[in-house]
This record gives sequence, structure tokens and C-alpha cells, in this order.
Amino acid sequence: MDPKTGHDGVTLDLDDGEILRLLEAWLPSRRWYPAKGVDVVLSCTARIPMPSDAQGGRQPFIAIVRARREGAGGVDVTLQVPLVLEQEGADPAARPAGPVVDPSALVGTTSAGRLYDGAQHPAFWSAWLDAATWAEEDRPARQPYDFTGAHILSVEQSNSSVLLPRVAGGTMLKILRTLAPGDNPDVVVPLALTRAGWHGVPTPYAWHELTIDDPEGSWRAHAGVLAELVPDATDGFELACSLAADGRPFNGPARELGTQVAQMHSALRRAFVDEVRDVDPAWLLDALRRRVRSASSASAAVRERATEIEAFLAHMSSVTDDAVRQGRPLPPVQRIHGDLHLGQALYSPQTGWRILDFEGEPLRPLRERTRPDLGERDVTGMLRSFDYAAAVGHAGSTEWARAARRAFLEGYNGYLTVPGALGFGQRPSLADRVLILDSFELDKALYEVVYEERNRPDWTHIPLAAIDRILGR
Repeated sequence: MDPKTGHDGVTLDLDDGEILRLLEAWLPSRRWYPAKGVDVVLSCTARIPMPSDAQGGRQPFIAIVRARREGAGGVDVTLQVPLVLEQEGADPAARPAGPVVDPSALVGTTSAGRLYDGAQHPAFWSAWLDAATWAEEDRPARQPYDFTGAHILSVEQSNSSVLLPRVAGGTMLKILRTLAPGDNPDVVVPLALTRAGWHGVPTPYAWHELTIDDPEGSWRAHAGVLAELVPDATDGFELACSLAADGRPFNGPARELGTQVAQMHSALRRAFVDEVRDVDPAWLLDALRRRVRSASSASAAVRERATEIEAFLAHMSSVTDDAVRQGRPLPPVQRIHGDLHLGQALYSPQTGWRILDFEGEPLRPLRERTRPDLGERDVTGMLRSFDYAAAVGHAGSTEWARAARRAFLEGYNGYLTVPGALGFGQRPSLADRVLILDSFELDKALYEVVYEERNRPDWTHIPLAAIDRILGR
């Protein structure tokens, strides 16, 4: 590939081989790298310069890297790797105001200078803010930006998030590491929700799109989003675990969270009204039966409960058939979060609960992550979180999680009685909704049993207890 030229005419005089040699050694140690322990072939399919005034010998750009392995257990992912090339003798005074670049950000040394991880470098942050599409009322003054106190978060697994406390009143920059053609739900869903008048998500201020010209053609992808910083926020799972450890109930926060999730589902029905439709009960049962077969083949504990599980499936089939015959409304299929649990919620004393991370599993195809489903799947994700928070926080009794479940469902079901909250037809009966919720929780718990048996055998009792409760054991 020929050297690439930046927006300011500065040439990135590096060949792909030099970049890839450094990335092959550096990428496997990144938390967000999706091919750990897999022998993949890396290729640099594109290099995208970012707007820059050369920043005293600092040139930000994005390497589009494909990690691929053919055959069984194959991998084929496209990664966004922001980088900053610092030429020898780069002027320290010309660096954007903010923290000194941490030595851990160094990817390696090239013939043209030092190569840094752009997610940890103020020159890339500055270029990203200049290149982004802004909601006009949110755009701050252009460079120089104030990066005082800015730093990358160390907890995120699949992407990179940068705290920018002095940009646009306090923001969080999320750099999407795995790219796929089309609109990323972590950008379009919060935008649609806020435009629908619901502010239970961190408000998106700006987003960045890339047009990628690689050997297989040209395609467009969202590459990142800048959103409102939730003040003094606590991760929902950490909050629940802390309360459990102190012997304090989670009931109040759980009730508020249930209301917030119900409001989110109502707003999603308004924002994506074309996706709302009647559910096909046969689809629900077929999906659950596939999960049962998969879990039964992998787990003796599941096989021991085969008779009770089959009885549950037969009961569900009978009830849903009866609902169809009688014309009883069932919950609709709609746009949902898709990967909701306590770790996807932030609690702030100033703003209450905020829901985040609508991206779903980045390695799944985009069409699967945005496929309409029942809101009960999101509710199930939260309910399963309560059981795990009780275990991690060593709650004194099983009543802690049961009380949190009741409070969450009180908040959720209570909001559905508000006029206009449904946004569609008649309200489903509570009995039908409880059965459908049980089916989703059984599906989730069956998956958890297999996962725990393979990875954390001492935790298998957590999902098994949920299965036994649903089956009436």
C-alpha cells in the first residue's frame, strides 16, 4: 500500500508491514482484542488519516486491521486501531493540553518515529472531535480542547472509553473497536431515544463515521460516539453487590430501575414504531426448545431436569395456543436493548438510572443484534443479575434477591399501567406475561448452567436454583 496523506498534507511514511509487525506483538495484550489465543493472520486493509495540523510532529490516523483464520473455529473480524505517529523531535509545547501520554500507550518504534495507541493520546482525541458529526447545539469551540483530567478507562472489555471531563461540559468518548458495515446501535438507538423525548440514556453529542475502501469494496461504519458524562455515577452491578455485602436491600433502586426499563421499552416502541408487531408464539417455543436441546447435550444437571422442562414447554404451548384462539393480546415484538443487565446501567444521585451500551455482542452480525424481540428478554437480563449480585456480594439470604426481583417487577409493571405507556393495542394479561418471562429466564439460566460448568463450576448452583424455581422443584 502506498504511503497515505493526511488532511493537512502530512505524509504517513510507513508501510503496512512495519505497522503490522508492531501490532502483531501489541494487539494480543489488549483487553478488547477479540482473537486472544487464536492463531490469526492480520492484514492492514486501509489507513485513514485524521484531520490534524501535524501537532508539532504528531500525526493521528486509523489503521483498519482484519484478523482472519480459516476453517473450524474460524475468525473474521475488522478492527479499528487508532494510532498516533510521533516523529523524532516532536515539539512538546505543541502537544494538546492534557495529561502526559502514559508509557503503556507506546505500540512501538518505527523508522519514522514512535507509534502510540490513539485511544490514549490527546492528538487523536483532538482529531476525533474535529472529524465528528455534532448535534450543532452541543459542538464546543474547536481546538485547542481542554483535556485536563482526561484518561482512558481500564474496565471496558470490547471497546475503549475515554473520560473527557472538560469537553462539552463533561463527556465520555467511546471508540468502537470491532467494525461492521452499517449503523451501529450504540449510536443510532440513544439518538433515536433522545429524539423521542426519553432521556434515560447518556445524551449523544457527536459521532464519527468511516468510509472504508478496502480490497473487497467500499463500506461505511460508525466508529465512535461522544456522550454526556453521567455525574458521580456508580455501576449498577457494583452498587447492588455493595448493598448485598452490607446487608442492605436493593429494593428501592431496583424499583426505580424497573420503571426506567419500562420507560425505555415504551420509548423504543415510539422511536422504532415500524418494528412493533405481534409475536409468533411458535417462534418463542422453537427458540426455547433449541436452547433445551443444546443445554441438555452439554450438561448432566440439565438432563436430570428433562421431564420437568418438557412439562413446562407443554404448559407454555397450551397457554399460548389458548391465547391465540381467544384473541388474548401477548407482548409485542419490538426493538429492545438486547444485552441488558445491571452492568449496563449507571446510577447517579443527581440523575437516577441511565441505561447504556446498546451495541450488543460486537462479534455477532449486526442484523442479529438489531433483530426485534420481546421486552421480556431485557427484563430477564436484569432479574438474572440480581441472583449474581447476591452471590458476589454474599447476601445473607436468598430473600435479598427475591425482594429485589419483586421490587423491579413492581416498577416495570406499574409503569405499563400509565395511559399511553404501551403504545399498542390492549395490555397483555399479567398471567401470560409471567409465563413468557419465565420462559425467557429458563432460556437464560440454561445458557448460564453450561457456561458455569465450563468456566466456574462453583457457581453452577446460581442458575440451577433459578431453573428449579421456574420448574417448581
